[in-house]
Amino acid sequence: MENKEYVIGIDIGSSNVVMAVGKRNENNELTVLGVDVQEVGDSVKDGEITNYIELGKAIKRAKIALETELGFQLNSAYVGVSGRSVYCVRYEDYVDINTKMSCVTDAEMRELNSRIEMVVPAGGDKIIQRIPLRYSVDNNQDVQNPLGAFGRKLKATYLFVMIGCHLEDLVNRAMYYAQIKVSGLCINPTLLPDVLLNSYEKEEGVAIVDIGSDLTDIAIVRENKLWHFASLPIGASSINNDLHEFLKISKKEINSLKHKYGSAIAEMVPDNTSISVKTAGHAKKQILQRNIAEIAEERLKDIAQFVLRELKTAKFSTKVPCGVVLTGGSAYLDNIDKLFARELNMEVRLGDMLNGLEDDSQQSISAYPQSVVIGLFLYGANHDACEVYTGPTNGPVNGPTNNPVYGPTETPVNNPANGPVGGSTNIQPGVPEEQKKEKPAHQKENTPNEVKTPGTKTQEEGLPPKVEEPEDGPKNEDDDDVSNGGNNGGNNGSNNGGNFEEDEEDGKGKGWWTKIRDWIDNRFEQKNDYI
Repeated sequence: MENKEYVIGIDIGSSNVVMAVGKRNENNELTVLGVDVQEVGDSVKDGEITNYIELGKAIKRAKIALETELGFQLNSAYVGVSGRSVYCVRYEDYVDINTKMSCVTDAEMRELNSRIEMVVPAGGDKIIQRIPLRYSVDNNQDVQNPLGAFGRKLKATYLFVMIGCHLEDLVNRAMYYAQIKVSGLCINPTLLPDVLLNSYEKEEGVAIVDIGSDLTDIAIVRENKLWHFASLPIGASSINNDLHEFLKISKKEINSLKHKYGSAIAEMVPDNTSISVKTAGHAKKQILQRNIAEIAEERLKDIAQFVLRELKTAKFSTKVPCGVVLTGGSAYLDNIDKLFARELNMEVRLGDMLNGLEDDSQQSISAYPQSVVIGLFLYGANHDACEVYTGPTNGPVNGPTNNPVYGPTETPVNNPANGPVGGSTNIQPGVPEEQKKEKPAHQKENTPNEVKTPGTKTQEEGLPPKVEEPEDGPKNEDDDDVSNGGNNGGNNGSNNGGNFEEDEEDGKGKGWWTKIRDWIDNRFEQKNDYI
């Protein structure tokens, strides 16, 4: 049974993937049902996906863990990304006012908005959000609603939220590998205002600083609008690297030591307090707690200077009267708000209250300072809920069958242009009732080579027909070793770089490899949009 009351968020970070499941309660507040964190290894660097298969495996591990905990299948999710492939652009356009009285009417507004919607960026990048910032008539003072104003020219300024086409493709590939549909693709900094800010801060002006592992995201909000955002190529991993390099602390110990004994201001730590730590060689030694604080302070001062430079570049250093709100996994070191207030010469507070969550969930999510995941919850709750399957299954909870997922070159994704950002991958990880009524084509008797008609959905859709392999037939044993962008078979049924040779008739009609090639050809005829 398909259930669309749930919201699922996946935050793809440079060190971890965080996946969470939530549901609205009777008070219209979100209840967090489960959270799982998986390391991504080297598959994501500075927000860029370097190996979508490894990332897909991490997402699938989180998916299976949550499905086991909750007892139902998770079929779709909202995904949040960041990094240098996401950015914002301001765009201005105007129309002439041709009415007899030179008055702005609905016709001029529609014409101007239509021109904005028709803008297509060069280079293949995609505009995923168009935010109106201000209107003006005859270059006079800005107005919120120009309808009815008098003048000769109506001008509008918009903020375009952009994403690189390659990043969107890689996210879709990783999600397809994990057997989860993409309900929507979101940019992390744009999600933070609704989670962390109160109405006064949104109106007056405030900057949000999200300190992650390899990145620091900034979002600037004024007049209840997002005016600017950026991803800076520096994060808390710089602290970890210095602690490992200079103090020879084991990498596994660094995060716990940093949060337990670290301080953003060294002079506020006693200079004679020592602690016992494990070195990289597993031996124990005594180090001064103040040494940890000194390293953390220097790296955090670097991050603060990057933030200040971005505020000045965007011309908002004097336009955020409410100061800065800090969030992120490394924004909770002792005295970090005091250090940023000193370096930025602004008011600074911690974003420790998350809007939209019930009280119990506020407590349960405190172990995971993940503002982005909650932002995905709120975004999904205001759009379409995610799909979960709560009915009985024919196999383990993570899927109706034990079928392997697609290999790297057999990953078709269908991204409808008018759907949510990123589209929806054309997979069916759940088992709706209408799918269970009809057997897959390869299981029907006496029809081993029967081809499904376009649009038919089966429980094992996306897998080649099961055929018997010759006892000595060639086998491809490298499916799990293909990295991002591999060339192992699959393009229009051709054999690119593989070791297969055209097989002989096996006495049962077509040979086993010929059947595989026929199946691939049929898939390409039925679907038009592939990665």
